[in-house]
Amino acid sequence: MYAAQFALPVRIVMRAGEPVTEIYSAEEALDLLMAWPIQDGRIFNRAMETCLAASADPALAEDARRQFVAFANASGLMARDVPLDILYENGELKPLYR
Repeated sequence: MYAAQFALPVRIVMRAGEPVTEIYSAEEALDLLMAWPIQDGRIFNRAMETCLAASADPALAEDARRQFVAFANASGLMARDVPLDILYENGELKPLYR
């Protein structure tokens, strides 16, 4: 298990038609970022910096997750299924019926 674990995985699709991949930690996000063909730009750099920082300090994992989500959105990688974030509030599952 990785130290800088995300509270919720980031769901991405690398290529159209491929299955969803879930990124569970800053280290996994960092692996993807380091293999990314165009390692440039403000959003990429911010994601890289925060994932590196979270690798050293797991308390920064959620900041790294937010920056990686921004990168995944900007790169068109986010899965188009139900975003898990909307199901949670303050780390707790939201009531399904109010």
